[in-house]
Amino acid sequence: MNFTKVVLNALEKTNMKKTELARATGYSNQYIYDLLSGKRRWNEESINKVCGALGFEIVIEREEDKADGATV
Repeated sequence: MNFTKVVLNALEKTNMKKTELARATGYSNQYIYDLLSGKRRWNEESINKVCGALGFEIVIEREEDKADGATV
């Protein structure tokens, strides 16, 4: 999964501008632009803030759970 691509796709689908994402996360416009252009690396805090602003939830599935149909 490429998190940047997911975020860019979500911005496009929701018509949210990068400046609005910056405002919603508390980050500067430049910081968001740098994350989305690959000039900065995503970290746990930035991922969580962006997910919160976009209404995302990250779900991690382990291989053994996929066989059971369970989601972690």
